[in-house]
Amino acid sequence: MDYYQLRYDFRDSAERGRVVGNLQRLRAALDQQIPPKDQTDSLLLATWNVRDLGKDYLLGLDPVYDKRKMRRGAGPRQPESFWYIAEIISRFDFVAVQEVNEIDEWEKIFSILGRDWDYIATEVTDPKLGGNGERLLFAYDKRKVFFRKIAGEIVLPPDMLVTDATKTGKQFARTPFLTSFQAGWFKFDICTVHIFYGKERGPALAQRVSEIDRIAGFLAKYAKQAFRHAQTLFLLGDFNIISPGHETMQALKAHGFRSPGADYFRTNVTHTMFYDQIAYLSRGSGIDVAGQTDLPDSDYGTFAFFDHVYRDGDAGEYVAQMAQSNKAKYSDWRTYQLSDHQPLWVRLKVNDAAAYLEKLKG
Repeated sequence: MDYYQLRYDFRDSAERGRVVGNLQRLRAALDQQIPPKDQTDSLLLATWNVRDLGKDYLLGLDPVYDKRKMRRGAGPRQPESFWYIAEIISRFDFVAVQEVNEIDEWEKIFSILGRDWDYIATEVTDPKLGGNGERLLFAYDKRKVFFRKIAGEIVLPPDMLVTDATKTGKQFARTPFLTSFQAGWFKFDICTVHIFYGKERGPALAQRVSEIDRIAGFLAKYAKQAFRHAQTLFLLGDFNIISPGHETMQALKAHGFRSPGADYFRTNVTHTMFYDQIAYLSRGSGIDVAGQTDLPDSDYGTFAFFDHVYRDGDAGEYVAQMAQSNKAKYSDWRTYQLSDHQPLWVRLKVNDAAAYLEKLKG
């Protein structure tokens, strides 16, 4: 993290002191709740839908520019918000990020993360397919993870097209992104998605279920090829899953994808929905991830950032900022500063040196 930039982003010493105090509180919580990063033994893998990242300029092209029109009326993202997002991302080795629109806001976060980080992002999917002009992105700490030079967006064959209740065949509203990486001994392919949302009934729900089914089915077939060079195939991101027993979840599980934990995860900020998931298929038995059949509770979870920044009791500090929006409720406005989704993470063992040396003994 390039903290020196704080001097230039917040030239008023009182404002800088307030933001630094927030960062210190956030850092302390992350220290307590997220395992520490190490050099060789583990990989901290995460997924996070960061709400409307970089969407300001898409909505700021109106001839009469009004900041209150930005991001569905939420107004601009505050400078301090970039620091909190970067601080959270920095605690992981690899993060799949959804809802990256124009790249400018991500570049600010990237500059704060510093020279140890890199990223690869898609171009936007044509909005005519039903998306909202967003990118999918992988960010990674180069000290732990390296890109294996393989990447692509998934285009479905004619016999696997997404359908809604009308059975109309189409591609994904937001094209899934598939890449190959390695951390230590651990080689993995990873696909991130932001599944179509629409409504929870009728043709829109049918399309949502179909998208989950198609990407899981496509990757289950692709896994045979992937396992020639990778140990595990991850499918993660924002699936807009309604509940563990709902057909949205069943469409994911039907193709053999498992969760790293004993159960699937509630990931929105109110802890009511199961939108975001990390799922996987593994080479061999297909029941373990990175050589681990069961993970302890301390090796996966979510992070509730509103307990530490933009807290319930902080609304009075942001009256002027909220005045630049049309959001009357602080609880709604703050989700456009950070997100309405929490980051979901898992820690995996990636150092296989001991087992390899044992094999060499013959």
